[in-house]
Amino acid sequence: MNKRFMSVALCLAITFTNCGGKEGKEEKKEATNEKTEKTAEKTAKTEEPTKDNEKAEDAPEEVQQEKAVVIAKSGLSLREEPNGKSKLIKLLPTNTIVNVLEKGENATINGKKSAWYKVLYGKYEGYAFGGYLKMGTKLAATTDANVETAGDGKGESTSFSDVLQKGLITAPSGLTLRKTPSAKGASITVIPKNQEVGVLEFLNEMSEIDGMQGTWCKVRYGRKEGYLFSPFINFSTATISAKSGLTLRETAGKEGAKLTVIPSGKTVYLLPPTVNDAGEMLEDCFYEDNEGNTWYKVRYGKFEGWASGQYLEMETGC
Repeated sequence: MNKRFMSVALCLAITFTNCGGKEGKEEKKEATNEKTEKTAEKTAKTEEPTKDNEKAEDAPEEVQQEKAVVIAKSGLSLREEPNGKSKLIKLLPTNTIVNVLEKGENATINGKKSAWYKVLYGKYEGYAFGGYLKMGTKLAATTDANVETAGDGKGESTSFSDVLQKGLITAPSGLTLRKTPSAKGASITVIPKNQEVGVLEFLNEMSEIDGMQGTWCKVRYGRKEGYLFSPFINFSTATISAKSGLTLRETAGKEGAKLTVIPSGKTVYLLPPTVNDAGEMLEDCFYEDNEGNTWYKVRYGKFEGWASGQYLEMETGC
């Protein structure tokens, strides 16, 4: 009988929450940060290959590794059933670690042949296409560091010339950059919301903080370098495919007020759901209209609004 080692960490939360607080005059934020990050970290057990000598044709289909990383640059569709036409439950963020529950039937999507997997992400359970999952817990760059994103003109100027990729800070109160890869690490600074960081290194060891599974990343912000926990960095991006540019709207739908036109070829960040202080979702990050078109909440420079998926070059698995 195959031996399986179950991970000690379960993903209990889905949102990007604030894990930072300033020192001195902003002690209140630091206290909130400590509560969010908590002090206890759990290291995932190393998974071992099976030592069973049963023939493959005689053994039941089983998943040998019970965690996987989302590698699709735009995030991965989580659906009610194992097919691309099934209802979309959630868009799993890029570089998210999910729990794999079952392996299903094979399929070919966008030229990739793989199985559908039943996975668990926080309280959400559904099916994700395996062509955009990498078994294990090791994170890696999902986009080119040279992609053309637009900063909001605020914050510190950061050099991205030697980074692995960029990431966006979405925590409402900003995110604490730490001297060491630990929730107990001393604070270097608080990176404000909507600022970009450059990832210099993805550490290998998986941890859990406040029910969120991920790894620590060494990053650069301005001239400062330190560590951030991966679930609090937004890596999900999409590229504008409309030749004449894409209209960003205040609300989802063609009737939404026009905010700006994003030039063709530019890269936008796909934003996470909007939540309150209790972690309850106030607004999801995607919307399906009556015509079957999916709208996504995105950020481009100082603009934040809704973009039609018809004109976004996305890699979501189906």
